[in-house]
Amino acid sequence: MPNVAWRCPIPRVLVPTTDGESFSRMGPDATGLPLAPHPGGFGVQRKHHVHEGVDLYCPPGTRVCAVQAGEVVAVLPFTGPSAGLAWWQDTHVVLVEGEDGVVAYGEIEPLVRKGQVVAAGELLGQVLPVLRHDKGRPTSMLHLELHAKGTRGCPPWDHVDSRPASLRDPTEFLLRAIPFTAL
Repeated sequence: MPNVAWRCPIPRVLVPTTDGESFSRMGPDATGLPLAPHPGGFGVQRKHHVHEGVDLYCPPGTRVCAVQAGEVVAVLPFTGPSAGLAWWQDTHVVLVEGEDGVVAYGEIEPLVRKGQVVAAGELLGQVLPVLRHDKGRPTSMLHLELHAKGTRGCPPWDHVDSRPASLRDPTEFLLRAIPFTAL
């Protein structure tokens, strides 16, 4: 449970859903908060790994804001050739260490730098398309992870029995998030 209520990181109402096709029925002001077995949910087994975060589908250019105050501790390549993942487009991840741990905001274009202190609701970046090809599913999303304090990267969760020690489930924090507000 969060020490301080998180703010919603994107300007959408988060609607809890287990339906992987819910994106096709939601209006422009809402997006699914994926719960297992939804493929964007935390801990869902995928073809080559277990999903390390929560995917919040939204259009490219969507503003991404800090869920709580903290310090930017890393800005790193996240997907695409620059991250060694050639089947996706180049995106970055911004890691912000705050009261509840290190929140990773992935699949974005960062607008902050390492060492910067941010307030809850402050703009961190904007969502980029991550998938190279439209296969009938959204091609852009905020991928959000939560890690223990001190984490400085996003370790992969390769198999069900190999969950990274730093990795936490952000779902409960997002379920309790207050509506989006940007500074």
